[in-house]
Amino acid sequence: MAGGPTEHIETYYAPLHIWAINSVYPLPDGVAIVSRDITAQKQLEQNLSFLAEASKILASSLDYELTLRTVTDLAVPRIADWCSVDMLTAPDRVELLAVAHVDPAKVRWGRELRKHDPVDLSAPTGLPNVLRTGRSEFYPEITEEMILAAARDRESLDLIRSIGFSSVMIVPLLVDQKVIGAITFVAAESGRHFVPADLAMAEELASRAAMAIQNARLY
Repeated sequence: MAGGPTEHIETYYAPLHIWAINSVYPLPDGVAIVSRDITAQKQLEQNLSFLAEASKILASSLDYELTLRTVTDLAVPRIADWCSVDMLTAPDRVELLAVAHVDPAKVRWGRELRKHDPVDLSAPTGLPNVLRTGRSEFYPEITEEMILAAARDRESLDLIRSIGFSSVMIVPLLVDQKVIGAITFVAAESGRHFVPADLAMAEELASRAAMAIQNARLY
């Protein structure tokens, strides 16, 4: 390939969740295409853009419940397929403040599910553990073993499989080192898998959300 490329084409391969730049080089008898994976760069750009928009929303009002609901809506589907915010309203009580999905019917289903199957705060992993310890839980890939371990019974197993979890992040909301809630990001039908950079973004968002909550309460 003596000459330089005639064009650079940025392409998203949806089934693989990969971004690439395809450079086209002329050859005597045709062309050659050289691909460079830029997925990590695109995800970083997307995360920074989301964080900037979410920060503006969090700073726009002292009604932190409304702003947190708006942030969860902003996260879907840009960052995750599902996004929810849970708040500790008492040491032994968790309230689902917000839940978002592109399908309104699934949002209603999610809320009804929580009413009939409340959070078990004694569970050793997942949201209960994050609320107890104040430490994030990060599952880049949900395996069959994890699904079987999380299911309490056959009905629960069928439900988890129907959602089709592929990746999960749960990050705490901390005010003065005290856990007041958590934000959960779930990848499901998109097949996306979160990476450490996504977790860093989620934890930064949680930090800014907690600051907004603290400012609202102080006011």
